[in-house]
Amino acid sequence: MTKSNKYFTLLHRAVASMLCICIALGMLCSCSKTEESGIKTVKSVVSRNTISSPAEDATIHYSKSSKSFGTKAATSGLIELYVDPETNTFCVFETTKGKLWSVLPLLDGVASGEELVSNASMVSLEIIGGTDVYLLNSQDNSVAYGKASHSLIENGVVFIYDIFANADTSTKEKYEKTDIGFRVTVTVTLNDGSMNISVIHANLTGNPDAYIENIELLNCFGAYNASGVDDFLLVPDGSGAVIKTAIYDESFEDLSFAVYGDDPSAHYETSGNAIIPAFGIKHGDSAFVSLIQKGDAVATINACKAKSLSEYNTVYPSFRITPVFYEDETLSISKSSAASEISLCYRFLSGNNATYSGLASACREQLIRNSVLSTKTVDVDDYLPFFLTLTGAAKKSAGPLKYLSTLTDFEQAKDMLIRMKNKGINDVNVRYSGIFSGGLDSKDIDGASVLMRLGGTEKLNELYEYISSQKMSLYLDINLLSSSKGFASGNALNIHKANSSYTPVSRLAQHMETEASPREFRSLNKLSKLVASVLRDTRYYGFTGYCINDVGSVLYSDFSSGGLLRDAASDEIAAAIAPLSTGHSTMADTGNFYMLKNVDSVINIPINTTVSQSGAYFSIPFVQLVLHGIVDYAGYPINTGINLNETLLKYIEYGACPHFEWNYEALSGQTKNDPFYYDNTINAAAEFYSQANETLNDLRDARMTDHYEVDDGVFCTEYDTGSMIYVNYTDSDFSTLGVVVEARSFLRVN
Repeated sequence: MTKSNKYFTLLHRAVASMLCICIALGMLCSCSKTEESGIKTVKSVVSRNTISSPAEDATIHYSKSSKSFGTKAATSGLIELYVDPETNTFCVFETTKGKLWSVLPLLDGVASGEELVSNASMVSLEIIGGTDVYLLNSQDNSVAYGKASHSLIENGVVFIYDIFANADTSTKEKYEKTDIGFRVTVTVTLNDGSMNISVIHANLTGNPDAYIENIELLNCFGAYNASGVDDFLLVPDGSGAVIKTAIYDESFEDLSFAVYGDDPSAHYETSGNAIIPAFGIKHGDSAFVSLIQKGDAVATINACKAKSLSEYNTVYPSFRITPVFYEDETLSISKSSAASEISLCYRFLSGNNATYSGLASACREQLIRNSVLSTKTVDVDDYLPFFLTLTGAAKKSAGPLKYLSTLTDFEQAKDMLIRMKNKGINDVNVRYSGIFSGGLDSKDIDGASVLMRLGGTEKLNELYEYISSQKMSLYLDINLLSSSKGFASGNALNIHKANSSYTPVSRLAQHMETEASPREFRSLNKLSKLVASVLRDTRYYGFTGYCINDVGSVLYSDFSSGGLLRDAASDEIAAAIAPLSTGHSTMADTGNFYMLKNVDSVINIPINTTVSQSGAYFSIPFVQLVLHGIVDYAGYPINTGINLNETLLKYIEYGACPHFEWNYEALSGQTKNDPFYYDNTINAAAEFYSQANETLNDLRDARMTDHYEVDDGVFCTEYDTGSMIYVNYTDSDFSTLGVVVEARSFLRVN
């Protein structure tokens, strides 16, 4: 061996040794990370104490005066930021209407002799300390202890709150391991006429058994009790809702809405679900809308309606950053926390813009600016898309036996589309579900194959050839996150350390004399690899794109080793599904906003609320006001609604494309009263499609600019083209602007 070769051999061995060391260190780091994942379980917890330490002086929860704002910290556009040094909070002054938006209620607004009962604070914490629960906040447990401070920065101010469980701990120079104390830093800046808020937190005492379970932020920002007739709280319930605060409703209860739905792995329950992380308030001639930019996946929007002058109308966010569950004397606590940073953007509007339509417009602009929504607009063709959900195969019951039943094979689907074409339905977006292994109860899409009972790949490709020749579209419905049989690559675990699962809503189940089957969730650490596998396995299929079913409608935490909490899971999912839109169109079910960037259309988007409407609670098309013109969307299948005509009118009012769910075969063998049997509603669908196409098609790329109730039961939707669409839900004709909107009908006025 030459000297040179010997040198390179020694060098190679040295490099190899270093690589081995690096790999070993990497494995140790990986093991360390894995050990921190998962759940800490404490058993035999008979009871849990709830501990709070309210300050003796209740005025600490109030700002002193509406006439003296404090120190000016920043100005941007038409808003000014002021700091109240006594309470270590802030207010925003909107100069156009002279409106003051304060973190705390104003003390000079409280009637003389009235009891001070506000719990307002900049930040409230729900802390798990061992097995006890500590309810602490910035006012009682930081400002009152002299442990709050602030400093001015460019365009804003930084607030620091050292929050302790009691006054004694706040005076210590050296903390004990059992002490409870957290530092919360809130940065408030003004930019481009908006207010941006960023929140971070840290464990001050180093107590290993102390966790922040929940952070409540600005729980009384803009709160008010005296209401004008047009004042409201905006909440993201379903399509959106307003709470009219001037309407007295003694039965009204506080509401909470889980952004992107409840977490199936953590077993929290809220009043309803939200697909958009936004909320707002209108008071007088001014309003604001807040958009959660970071922490949205663990956020809940809370709304409280005042029932007396001593209470306040308010809507605000909270963030469940550490999943905790207590049941049967067992306390389960996540070993890791989500949302290391929380971020919100507040936009302020006044005058004619201070409506829920104006708030939606501001929200839309911010979502585009944040690259959550695309800058593109819908491509308008000759015809309005008609969304058709077909089911290939689904399980049916025959006594104790269950079997896979064919509902619509590929040749039958073609026959159905030919009939639709003959009736004037010219542009059909077919969402074909239940065509892979397991049918509607689909198995793991990784390695799943097209069912031979439907005709196999050959007949699928023949169907696509016809669809393509007619300028229609075919979407293969796939579940990326869930399976009816679990996963060889690993299941996600819930907070009880069991396989995480959920039971999807099945419109077909009750008609097939069977219950919807539960589906287990996938561990997300290999999702990107799965997407590559799906692209590879379907490359020889004929189709337009994918309908990513469960991705748009559910979001869960994974408490297995190396698993992800919801905020990290949403980022992982959004990044992993992006390749599906390369060379294909993409459709989503439901439409959780965190994954809409690369989506072309949304099906089953909410067109009403999850909470029942009442005298003070109204459904509005807030989501539609944000999305119209960016993506095509359709609500739940029209033929599954209780009142067919009313559902058709709602679609027109909300600017939605028609959507029907049909099968070629009757579910029970009897066609009568089967809402899914296509021949029962195809004529009504064709008639409605003709009217909807004429009314909505050329508006698909337009912005929906306004929506309001003209008269009891009569609504108007306006577009930036100048078009107005009136919808009359009443039994009497309605006259406006020299035209008549017939009873139970609609009319477009250009």
